[in-house]
Amino acid sequence: MIETENDKQDRVVDLMNRLLDQTYRVMALAKEKQTNVECVVYTDHEGNDALVLVYDHKTVQMTSTTTFDSLAKEHLGDPDLGPIISYYNKIQFEHAVPAGTDIKIPVLTKQAQNQNNRIYATPEMQDNYGRDIAIADDGDFAVANGDLAVVSGPDNLAQAIGNRLSTSGKKRLRVGVYGIRATVGDTLAIESYLFGSIEQTIKEDPRIEKIEEIYVEGDGDALFVSVIYEDINGNQDKYEGSI
Repeated sequence: MIETENDKQDRVVDLMNRLLDQTYRVMALAKEKQTNVECVVYTDHEGNDALVLVYDHKTVQMTSTTTFDSLAKEHLGDPDLGPIISYYNKIQFEHAVPAGTDIKIPVLTKQAQNQNNRIYATPEMQDNYGRDIAIADDGDFAVANGDLAVVSGPDNLAQAIGNRLSTSGKKRLRVGVYGIRATVGDTLAIESYLFGSIEQTIKEDPRIEKIEEIYVEGDGDALFVSVIYEDINGNQDKYEGSI
């Protein structure tokens, strides 16, 4: 059988259609792997910082007897996950929340009912940094448009590093991984201790992959610190500040 020119064109069109179909399938699978995920960094009951992925949330109302731990036991199956609800809602104390207030319960597992919120985003655009209230240069909460400002992305990680280095470990309830210790036994070991303490303090943040370089310079009672680090997204950044 002799193949005509039309047969050749039909064969090419059929091949192109198959390739296009496979392309669409690959794109669909890529979108399926990328989920509208929010990263929440919280302090667990042992005082350690931890990181959890939130795929969705549902809303419940606070009552006069509700606690974050009781909500965690009811909806997440573990009362020790109460701090996740606290951090996710940016509420420190449940007794300050009036009855009837809507509270978001994070969904921590990928389920069929939260798959409709799929978005397409390349891996480097995934947000593993979380969000927090922004702190101004004077140490007070920053304000934007009459409300508390929010910091996100790499800036949130840099702010968290500054908080770690400048907050005394004894002043933060239940958290022993913040701040540089105020006393050193052997004065000859001050420099090596200082570098080690800064590195250990920063590495406690689960978003830090590794520390590249630490520079410290004293100026009276102030200590200037410069740290170059790599985060879990593979991005290299620098923190600079006085403590």
